[in-house]
Amino acid sequence: MEREVVALLASVVAVVVLLRFRADLGLTMLAASVVLALTGGRTIGWALLEMGRSFIDKDTLLLLARIVAIIALGDIASQLGYFDRLVTGLRKLIADNRVIIALMPAFGGLLPMPGGAMLTAPMVESSVTSGRVTPEQKFYVNYWFRHVWEYIWPLYPGVVVGAALIGHRVSDIFVSNWPLTVAAVAAGVFFVLRRLDAGRNAPAPAEGHAARRDVALGMLPFAVVIAGVLVLKIEVALVVLAVIALLVAYKRPRPAVVLKSFAHGAECQVVTLILGVAAYNQVLTAAKIIDAIPGFFMSLHMPEIVVICAVPMMLGLITGVTLAFIAVSFPLLMPLMGGSNVNMELVMLAYASGFVGCLLSPAHLCLVLSRQYFRADLGKSYRLLVPSCLVIMAVAVLLVLV
Repeated sequence: MEREVVALLASVVAVVVLLRFRADLGLTMLAASVVLALTGGRTIGWALLEMGRSFIDKDTLLLLARIVAIIALGDIASQLGYFDRLVTGLRKLIADNRVIIALMPAFGGLLPMPGGAMLTAPMVESSVTSGRVTPEQKFYVNYWFRHVWEYIWPLYPGVVVGAALIGHRVSDIFVSNWPLTVAAVAAGVFFVLRRLDAGRNAPAPAEGHAARRDVALGMLPFAVVIAGVLVLKIEVALVVLAVIALLVAYKRPRPAVVLKSFAHGAECQVVTLILGVAAYNQVLTAAKIIDAIPGFFMSLHMPEIVVICAVPMMLGLITGVTLAFIAVSFPLLMPLMGGSNVNMELVMLAYASGFVGCLLSPAHLCLVLSRQYFRADLGKSYRLLVPSCLVIMAVAVLLVLV
């Protein structure tokens, strides 16, 4: 086995082991970068020099600015009541609770946060007025529909980091991945949502105008971000900062609220995560380890499409962390996905495979917390999740092959 492949495997093992022991993901990636360099025949001095170069690279600094701004926007919008206003308006407009309990986690998914399924779990529970909905069904709706946006939503760090690693815009990820979001929604509706007897609301027609206004205003900050990024193709960080500035000017929150939100975005774990991802990618490239990977897989006579599916899915399943599978697998798979002339359909396939692994991972924080909240049986919960995940993979593979 080539030394470069051994180095790669050693770094992947380091990531898996450290994450299993609940180590910080950013520090884990930094440690994996050192392991990668040393097992690849480089010195510790060389590793530190390359890592330092990655820290001050303009792309790394821009990526850090994007992530800090995104987290701050979610925090500010939540504290200013935009999410609460959105949910209140929906309850006044929609009678069928099946729609409501799916929309709540779906809209909650617009605000990326670790363990974010717990934000909407109480809302899903309170919206179900019928006792015929099982704990596993409640868990599924809350968990599945929260994650339908993670393939495309430009506020998710995975989308932003994935775009940066392949050298493309965030809007390109949206264009290639949107069928996955459609497939996820369709699978959720077909396998679970349509079968629920979730009770009814009592819409207030007299308050219809006010309710629609609440929904529109609740969505407004996120709609502006989407329009700026996807339609006008403005840099994500600039759009998000502009939206934050408008919210501050209009709502006039206390300065402490704004500062706390940015401090949340710039906390140590966020910074180390971005630096860790950048360092691993830099060492992987500078040590020319990435050049040896395609030849190794070809020597195993494995079809490229199998490799593109298997590597990110394995990482996602073991770690349960979207950024982990993206940071490790995307740079490795770049030669198989077209190199500098990257094939976005293959990027979509890799993303789908890795994220399906995350959705099924017992290490996924949202899965663990949401299942505990609803007291859902693990086996029964997986029997609901697996068919939907198979739909995602079938759609991704068909889009590549057809």
